[in-house]
Amino acid sequence: MSFNLLIDLNYDIYRFDKLDSTNSHLLKLGNEGFPEGTVVVADEQTMGRGRFGRKWEAEPLSNLLFSILLRPNYLNPDEIFVLTFAASVAVAEAIEDSVHIKTELKWPNDILVDSKKVCGILLESSFSASGLSHVVLGIGVNVNQEKFSAEIAGKATSLFISTGKKYERDEILFLVLKRFSLTLETLRSRNFYSVMKRWRDRSKIFGKKIKLALSGKTIEGVCDDIGDDGAIIILTADGLQKFTAGEVTILET
Repeated sequence: MSFNLLIDLNYDIYRFDKLDSTNSHLLKLGNEGFPEGTVVVADEQTMGRGRFGRKWEAEPLSNLLFSILLRPNYLNPDEIFVLTFAASVAVAEAIEDSVHIKTELKWPNDILVDSKKVCGILLESSFSASGLSHVVLGIGVNVNQEKFSAEIAGKATSLFISTGKKYERDEILFLVLKRFSLTLETLRSRNFYSVMKRWRDRSKIFGKKIKLALSGKTIEGVCDDIGDDGAIIILTADGLQKFTAGEVTILET
């Protein structure tokens, strides 16, 4: 199926009963020349993954698992990271519009409901000899999942667990895509501040003591800001430091 939300971005949607990973499949399609706006949706993933190679747990036929292909030639290489935040904002706003519950955003790529993770986003890039070829944004929203393994039950939730109601996954998908298309238009106009403001408005990390784990080391300090490029700025004992990757744990509430 395909549809057009804005003149600049057509979505061509390909649905599968089962895939190893929507990101892996779409990265290959990108290499084959599929256009920006190609979307791959799966009812089940056998090798879904999150950041740092972690397995993404999702019951078949219960959640929204999809990836979007982008060719963001309007962004500089060091600005690609902001696409994660654009996607986070789109998902958060779509959940709020459709489910009418409050969301919270955790740096850099998690959407929380009731302080538990309801959605994760994974950005992966593919390069050619001439530079960046394409980017794939993988999005997993826990929609109708009724329970999680003991390992993550204390950290994960679903829209069903939060509200006691079941939801049409495609309705949420179309809302996310609509919101994301509009947010991309903002990025195309170089208005990063507007996108990041919408992200900051849903985050409680500012002024909190945090721990950032990165490449086998740990940095502790106070979150000072999130830059318009998506980088986290931490006030440490050595002064302000800026990071574009890592995993954050809030040490105080």
